[in-house]
Parts: sequence; structure tokens; C-alpha cells
Amino acid sequence: MLHYQVDKRGEYCYGCVMKSSFHKIAQQILEDKGSPMSAIEITEEAMRRGLLNTKGKTPINTMGARLYMDAKGESPIFFKAGAGKFGLLKWEKNKNSDSASASFKSAAKRVLEEEKRPLSFYDITAIALKKGHLETAGKTPERSMGAQLYTDIKNNGNKSEFVQLGKNRFGLKSWGMEVIEEEVLKKEKEEAKEVLMNRKRSIVGDPINYKGLIFGPLNENGVIFLFSKMHESLGIFIEAIQPSYPDAKARRKTHRGWEDVWIEFEYRSSSFKAHGHDPKECDIIVCWEHDWKSCPLEVIELKSVISASPTR
Repeated sequence: MLHYQVDKRGEYCYGCVMKSSFHKIAQQILEDKGSPMSAIEITEEAMRRGLLNTKGKTPINTMGARLYMDAKGESPIFFKAGAGKFGLLKWEKNKNSDSASASFKSAAKRVLEEEKRPLSFYDITAIALKKGHLETAGKTPERSMGAQLYTDIKNNGNKSEFVQLGKNRFGLKSWGMEVIEEEVLKKEKEEAKEVLMNRKRSIVGDPINYKGLIFGPLNENGVIFLFSKMHESLGIFIEAIQPSYPDAKARRKTHRGWEDVWIEFEYRSSSFKAHGHDPKECDIIVCWEHDWKSCPLEVIELKSVISASPTR
């Protein structure tokens, strides 16, 4: 253990310790405490721990002077936290970062609750700024909003309040699976309208006539929509949909109880390999066509499930 002494000039020495050592003592104590402390509290704690042995008459004054000068310097470690107390500057930086993140997410949640429909992060930001739900001096608030929502979903998984619904579109998890169905149907209607406007012939999948769905899917979104109508009969319940791989976290009934499983949606199972996904991070591939015979994962081919279903 190091012991520091104060000479007659009020300088800390251990055979003449540099000023930075004094800062290190205060920094260590503040790190351990995790909240602002006064120069008196820091000095007394340092002496109690044996980090500081001094015969000087004013070690507290020296401590206060060192912290004050550092806080006023060009590259400070400490900041004045009011009422003669000091804290670590990195706390403020983290606080500001967390505050900005919370501000964007809070604004997004409020906008989605008011609009009651999925929105792109561009629209969420525009509405939030217009209604005064969000205040930011940043030049690219839309990108900040998108980054905050993507990161929240990725980091928090099923604990996130948000869910991604299609490219750059977000909703609230509290809306439930119905939102996914509505979003896919809306997208299909928009695509159908565009086809009519462009006088192009529409292309559909094979007839399946399953729970009101006349034709089979032609893409991954169609697979997700169809699965939303089938998951209960398969004994699988979705907990969260996320923008990153794998697509969904779910629960499946086993003899031990409801275990968690990770699901990736693909139109063809071979697309899983083509997309370069790591099989170690996924449990089940849900697809329309299973064309990957050497697949190392469990595959649920919806086309086969429907064909074997006695009722549609």
C-alpha cells in the first residue's frame, strides 16, 4: 500500500510524489463511492484507508485546491457538483448520453402511442419535433432516432418497448402480433395498388386457402404473415421480433416447460446459408420451401404443415 505525505509547502510527497498522484487518490475514492464528495470527505476517506499519511496542517485545503484547479483546467478529470462537492467528469458525459437516448426513445414512444400506427423513424422524428416532444440541437435527428430505436431493440431484445415492422418502420411491442399482420396486409395492398396503377399483372403463390389466406407467400414477409396465423397450432409463441439476426425470440412447450428458441424466417431454407447466418445463434428456420437438405438446424416448412393440416 502506498503512503503519501505532505511536506511543509503543502505538496504531497512520497519521496516527492507528483501532483497527478494526488488526483489518482481522489479519482480512486470517487470511483469507489460512485457519487460526488467534498474535499473533506475525500481527504478523510483517503487517510482512513491509509492512502494518505500526512503531518501537514492543511491537507483538506490542498485537496480542495487540486480538485478545483483540475475542474477549471483544459483537460479536467473532475467537475464541481455544487455545494463544495466534486465528481468525475465522465459521469456527466455518461449522464448526457443516457439522457439523449432516453429523450429520443421517450419521444418515439409518445408519438407511436398518439398515432397508433407503425411509422418510419423519419416520420417519428418529424412528428416529435413538430409537436414539441423532442428537443435536439443535432443536425441529423432522424439518424439519431433510427440509431436509438435499432440499438434499443438489439440490446434489450424482448424487454424493448419497440418492435421493427418492415424496413425502417417501428411500432410498440404492446400492440401485439396483430400489428405485424396489419402491416404485412397494408404493404400487400400498397403493392397491389401499385401493380394496378402500372397496369402490371399481379403474381401470387399457390392456392392454400388457409384461415382466410387464399394464396401462399412469395417472399419472407409473406412467411412471417402466414406464421403469425399458424404459430399457436405449432405450439410456439412469439416474444419479440427484432431487426437483427435472428428475426424472432419465441417460446415452445417441452416436457420441462416453455423453453426459449430463436427463429429465423426465410422464404427458402437455403437462403439462411446464402445470407451467411451463423447456425450457432439460431434454433429454428421457418420457411415456405425447405430446399437445404444438409441444413444443421430444425426447419419448419409451412407448406408441408398446411398440406398435412386436416382443416384449413
